[in-house]
Amino acid sequence: MTPPLSSSIIGPSGNDSANNASRLLTLLHHAGGEATRAELTAELGCGRSAAGYALSDLVNRGLVRVDDRPTARRGDGSGSGPGRPSHHVHVAATSPVALAAHLRVDTLDVAVIELGGRVLRVEREPIEVRPDVASIFLRITRLLRKLGREAGRPIAGIGVSMPSPVRTEDGYALEPRHLEWAGVPTRDLVREGLDEPWPVHVGNDANLAALAEHRHGAGRGAHQLLYLTTEHIGIGGALITEGTVFGGARGYAMEVGHTTADADGPRCSCGSRGCLELVADTRALMRAAYLPDSPVTGIEYRARVLIEAAERGDPAATQAVDHISTLLGSGIAGLINVLDPDRILLGGLLAKLYPLGAARIAAEMAERSFLERAVPVPVLPATLDCAALLGAAELVLDHVLQTLQVPAPAE
Repeated sequence: MTPPLSSSIIGPSGNDSANNASRLLTLLHHAGGEATRAELTAELGCGRSAAGYALSDLVNRGLVRVDDRPTARRGDGSGSGPGRPSHHVHVAATSPVALAAHLRVDTLDVAVIELGGRVLRVEREPIEVRPDVASIFLRITRLLRKLGREAGRPIAGIGVSMPSPVRTEDGYALEPRHLEWAGVPTRDLVREGLDEPWPVHVGNDANLAALAEHRHGAGRGAHQLLYLTTEHIGIGGALITEGTVFGGARGYAMEVGHTTADADGPRCSCGSRGCLELVADTRALMRAAYLPDSPVTGIEYRARVLIEAAERGDPAATQAVDHISTLLGSGIAGLINVLDPDRILLGGLLAKLYPLGAARIAAEMAERSFLERAVPVPVLPATLDCAALLGAAELVLDHVLQTLQVPAPAE
């Protein structure tokens, strides 16, 4: 459950009642789509009567359901065992769902996701090298239409995760350069290929993965969450401040891959030297082990094999992991000095590397960040599968949580 929320609720009707219902549904969503009535009432902090009105409102809207038979609660709040019985509350099968698409370097993933962050269905298709923009978006919208028809639920909207900085105002992907594309008007291209007037939201993949981790994964409860990840090539990053993605003035903030980790390092395509993504991503790991860093297709798998070799104690693989961990720690130290996070999550391949490189990462953080020496920042591996898909769905489900509106089912 999320931390208790302060409340000024004075009655069961009007704006206060609607606010209670929205907050209660948000609590249920962050709890994974299931909680006891007693837990939700305690978290809501507005009294049993007001919570009851809010819960009835959500049931009448078809957003939640309540088990007919209460379950006794243990002292640990798990909802079973001796103690006062409490009904279980669940996300209803009539509630709206989000359609989410995640465009990766070599695959296209599309999913149906309900409140609570539960992934109901995922379809994945491979992407060829240097894909054509038009053909890819035809495939995206074809899959979205297919899953929308077959969902059997009201569709709240579509969230799209892009491997690119994304302009907030219009969903324009500035430069999905790992796909070798120039700027792409993502939101417009998705809208053009749909039969239904579903709302379309677009975000950067690292931002969305961080948002999902903050709400449903290892980032829950963090006030200033720094997230770093790599999959194929490059390093993405995000900052979640008090539950909100920090995007800067136009949505382009937190390009952490182009912060300097090695001032004497090689020249990056951005024009700088020793950028974090150049010295600590999957390609750098392969080079550190004196292995080919191309082709990009399949490099994530090859890097995972290398990490598994390090886990077995292979000397060359271990040396490569140590080298990358040192540079990663150096890059993180600089980010700590600027951002003052209270938790750091490593996703993708970095999460696999972290157990082997934790000591070197920590040593670099302590040596190079005076803030780390003052208040050590915990570093954890990210925990969610399909984090970017979940984050894309969050962009859609936020509207449901705020408005409690259930769209009509598609015909």
